[in-house]
Amino acid sequence: MSADPVRLGFIGFGEAASRFAKDFSQAGLQGIVAYSRSAAKAPVEDPIHRRAREACVELVASPKALCERASLVIALTPGAEALPALRKVKPHLTARHIYVDASTSSVRDMERAARMLEGRAAFVDAAVMDPVPMNGIKVHTVVSGSHAEALRSMLEPYGMNLQVVGTKPGAASAMKLMRSVCMKGLAALLLESLEAAQRYGITDALVADMARSIDGRPFGEIVKRFVCGTAIHAGRRIHETTESIALMRSLGASTRMTRSTRAMFQEISDMGLRERFDAREPDTIAPVLDALIEIKAARAASAKARTP
Repeated sequence: MSADPVRLGFIGFGEAASRFAKDFSQAGLQGIVAYSRSAAKAPVEDPIHRRAREACVELVASPKALCERASLVIALTPGAEALPALRKVKPHLTARHIYVDASTSSVRDMERAARMLEGRAAFVDAAVMDPVPMNGIKVHTVVSGSHAEALRSMLEPYGMNLQVVGTKPGAASAMKLMRSVCMKGLAALLLESLEAAQRYGITDALVADMARSIDGRPFGEIVKRFVCGTAIHAGRRIHETTESIALMRSLGASTRMTRSTRAMFQEISDMGLRERFDAREPDTIAPVLDALIEIKAARAASAKARTP
């Protein structure tokens, strides 16, 4: 990779790519190009051409033309199209290229993509963590791979907010998917809780009280309290969630998420973490997580040994 000015190209030119391109152009990056299969077939009056003009982007006719014009290629395609898009552009990539996949794809696909480009071009796995329309290139984006740090150095001067999370391709996508377990699960828990509250007639009061609990301390402290507190008090929380389930059933409300929560508390209680930590909450979450992994591994090994 040379120290020449960034020559940027996009694979895909939907909402995210057009917003990124517009922000990069306004930050002073010139000569941006993009290839989109739909754009290549669209008439000049199509909105995609208008977005390109507004972003000061030239739409090119083929992946080959894109790679001839750009040395940094950012793919912003739907997740299912990530590998097919890479297969189309791969023959035109060389050692001078950095290929960044910022689609929402599986970790396995990102690892496969890195192997596909091994010995041909540099690969960076990228995961956009927040909405692009609200944040543009300042959106928090995590990147991983052996050239992730080089990418950060190239794009941060233009205002892109990149966090390197490792040299292993797939780590960025893993971080996004693991965060989704919590964030999407929280949405489901809220819906279940608030449905019951709406049936009972206390929705506004409940929302205000939950906001008070969450807003009252930094989220890092909340994580520690939830993880370490549950390790010690899982038995007590089984009782409370059992009462919650009974109430919600009496209201005709869903209990799916709460039943899963109770099952998790039961599993943790059965692991004996309260005894393991002498009924005292650890100072950090790491001992709790390590204990969960260790106990589950021991149980799996024991079950395997008993299998004929």
